[in-house]
Amino acid sequence: MKYILILRPGDDKRIAENKKYFEEKTMQELVDAYNREAKMGIVGVHSQALHLLALRQEFIERFLDCPIYIEDECILGLKGEVELVDGEVRRICDGETM
Repeated sequence: MKYILILRPGDDKRIAENKKYFEEKTMQELVDAYNREAKMGIVGVHSQALHLLALRQEFIERFLDCPIYIEDECILGLKGEVELVDGEVRRICDGETM
């Protein structure tokens, strides 16, 4: 599940708007939002990529890590479903803490 990210003019504003939405969510709601994306997969729509970037920013602020990754500054990817256990995000497949 990967997406080649090419930022466009105005994307910073859209990411900030999405980020504001995520700031109001609980930790469990963030995990649920991520897992919905992980189950659906990256569909190649630019707006989904911006949504994922905002979700990634919020994950990093709250959990110090994120299952949404960026490779080579332009490839956006997902690591698979996660769960919240005692305030930590863990991958469901192996129980590894992010």
